[in-house]
Amino acid sequence: MQFFSQIRWAEVFLFIHTVAALGCMLRVLYKQKNIGSTFAWLIILFLFPLFGTVTYLLIGEPRLGTARAKRTDEMNRFYRGFADKYLADVYLDVSHQLKPHYYGISKAAAGITGLGATQSNAVTLLSTTDSIVERMIADIEAAEHSCMLAFYIIDPKGRIENLLEALIRASKRGIDCAILADGVGSSGFFKSSWVKRLREAGVEVERALPVGIWRTLFTRTDLRNHRKILVIDSKIGYTGSFNLADPHYFKKDSGVGEWVDVMMRCTGPLVLELSAVFFADLAVENDENLQGIQQYLTEHQERIPKLLPEKMRQGDVVAQVIPSAPEQGSHVIYETIISAIHSATRKVTITTPYFVPDEPLLLALTIAAKRGVEVTLIVPAKVDSLMVRYASRAYYPMLLEAGVKIAAFEGGLLHAKTLTIDEDYSLFGTVNMDMRSFFLNLEISLAIYDKNTTAKIYALQQSYLADSSYISVKSWQQRSKWWGLVENTVRLVSPLL
Repeated sequence: MQFFSQIRWAEVFLFIHTVAALGCMLRVLYKQKNIGSTFAWLIILFLFPLFGTVTYLLIGEPRLGTARAKRTDEMNRFYRGFADKYLADVYLDVSHQLKPHYYGISKAAAGITGLGATQSNAVTLLSTTDSIVERMIADIEAAEHSCMLAFYIIDPKGRIENLLEALIRASKRGIDCAILADGVGSSGFFKSSWVKRLREAGVEVERALPVGIWRTLFTRTDLRNHRKILVIDSKIGYTGSFNLADPHYFKKDSGVGEWVDVMMRCTGPLVLELSAVFFADLAVENDENLQGIQQYLTEHQERIPKLLPEKMRQGDVVAQVIPSAPEQGSHVIYETIISAIHSATRKVTITTPYFVPDEPLLLALTIAAKRGVEVTLIVPAKVDSLMVRYASRAYYPMLLEAGVKIAAFEGGLLHAKTLTIDEDYSLFGTVNMDMRSFFLNLEISLAIYDKNTTAKIYALQQSYLADSSYISVKSWQQRSKWWGLVENTVRLVSPLL
């Protein structure tokens, strides 16, 4: 009798399990917009029904919660109102300065974010940790009104301690200071004594996208705020690949060498756009933040007109801030990158630590190479993710056969995320060439429509090539066939990495 009872319970469990797996499969077909992600999820659900069902329910869709969605809608209206009120008439008329195809790319991005290309900017490329941290500290020390920081990782060791000390001193002399740090990327920071010290000094410290068991039931916990932003007095802004982490200390036992990063120091109207992104990110975390930010901006709204128009005329660089996030409803940075590669006529050069393309991106790169464009991809020889390493290498044969040059950087973990097109367009920021950056994370990029700045970024890319070795078709074909099997197997789930 007990035996038959066990059989019946097994049948009930199998029935419920099958229904749940089939339900998830139907939801995948209905919800997933990317074909690669759809097939990857279907494979997982078919091969591992129980594991796949639970995993899909937890991280299958970009859920950030209904309350956050409402706050996001309100802050998106703020984006557009901000641009319309302060920037539209004076700075956004750049059509006469851009080539038609670049103007079209900028217009498409602005249609999604509400933030258009601005003129009269000045930018400075910083490519060493010393230069980045020293300039940041100097600007914090000279701040007159505010210091706003948003970073994926804050690792308070080495030179980063000096920066945090400078922020404490700024707060104590009456400067409005705020830090927004990702709840997962900066988990060590939130466990440290620095948070208490900063708050006691008057610095507002906020956790972006906090995680927890209860939250997991309602929001997707692996969606992260991957942005890196520092804005001072709404006059000086920084963004790029550099986390607040000293490479002498950060992940020094990972076996990949020191991280190699870049930042762009900006002045001009684009800094106001960086400010808008920071305030929006801080505001959407909770209702209290939303009300506080709206009150703060209302109380200090007289500052912005004083910055415009003459005081914001810092140079002759046309640039555009492109924030991307899953709640936007459109994949703005992905569309921008694909459009830019298709527009290339001479050169495409990319540096990225993580390269896991989907079919449209792979097609854009291989077609560019086949039509005579010099396409160069610079990636680290070693990365800190084994799965990404295997998935990335699975695409090398197709790229190499099409004529794409692939260079392995051997001077550490090349973390810089840069894209240069021909001699007059570049993308610079936090976006990796993978599906997580394109579709899941909160990211930020600068589209730079300027020959001189693009030339400097291209020169930096060439300096990375000097410390790299090219991968040849012949050497890749001589590898053990076993590695190809491993890499192609991992590639099946690459859209989910």
